[in-house]
Amino acid sequence: MKKGLYIYCITHASELENLGLTGIDGTKVKTIAFKDINAVVNEIPIYNFNRFDREELNSYITAHQKVNEEVMSAKGGSASGGKYCDVVPMAFGMMAPDTPSVLHILERAYFQFKTALQRIAGKAEFVLQVWWNQKKLLQELVRTAPEIQKLKEELSTKGKILGLPLKLKLGKLIQQKAEAQRQVYLKDIQAFLKSCCQDFTENKLIEDGLIANFSFLIEKTRELELDKKIQELGKKYEGKLRFKYIGPMPPYSFVNINLGLGNFKLVDEAKKILGLGEEATLEEIKKAYYELAHRYHPDKFQGKEEQMKKITRACSVLENYCQSCAELSGKKVDPDEKYSFKKEDVENSLIIK
Repeated sequence: MKKGLYIYCITHASELENLGLTGIDGTKVKTIAFKDINAVVNEIPIYNFNRFDREELNSYITAHQKVNEEVMSAKGGSASGGKYCDVVPMAFGMMAPDTPSVLHILERAYFQFKTALQRIAGKAEFVLQVWWNQKKLLQELVRTAPEIQKLKEELSTKGKILGLPLKLKLGKLIQQKAEAQRQVYLKDIQAFLKSCCQDFTENKLIEDGLIANFSFLIEKTRELELDKKIQELGKKYEGKLRFKYIGPMPPYSFVNINLGLGNFKLVDEAKKILGLGEEATLEEIKKAYYELAHRYHPDKFQGKEEQMKKITRACSVLENYCQSCAELSGKKVDPDEKYSFKKEDVENSLIIK
């Protein structure tokens, strides 16, 4: 069977070969470098993973996750003091036919990878799941909600057929009250954990009784703080809610690499978001960022979180672009030097000399 290179993640680390890591099919993991980033890969047959049954597929997914976790916990390979590696995990099943193809991926999405690595530096993903006691909740709603009590009293005076509309109305009301209470819980949990997390996402609810399934992006050094806060939440909601968290994990929920989006399109979109022209200095980039941040900061304006994230990412993309231009010239970034955002200049910024 023809072989190819399976891609696990992108990292700054380059010394992984000496760690003896093995991946899918037990073959040795290695790195392929482009500029200052590395793809973590191993050589395996080119599988069509969609053809495997669930058990086989789960074993491959487990191997994929295991490599990413081992790379993240590897010592001596990161830019953060040798304590851990920052990894941008790739989607399961990504393969390339050969080394030149991997290098093409790294080159094409270079600024995306750099921006993602900058964003998740020193951070990991923690999943927090929250269950409620449905029986106790319903008892409390019946006891404390006058509208529900009134409908129950009316229902008790009706027969089975005549009472059907009231029964449906009661069920709908209980559902609305339960959802309103769930939202109160979610807002309180988010507010309580906001101080120690950089970002969060809400994931699908995968089973009955599960009312929240969060992913939090948290600095690894603050794991004990997170643990303490979750214990405090457990005490606060004892008998009402049950908490479970998993981590640290590679930040799967906080990277979104679009391999169809080349470097020029990424830089072009970033300069448009910041309202910049065909060229700008680093100081002008930062000034544009601060002006927009003042206008859209979610602490001041509700509902602007996504716009603020776009602005922050755009600034990071352009900072990485300026850094790449400076490296190509063999000098440090000059905050007063003009950097061109024209297509040919963006593409030339990646040429390794």
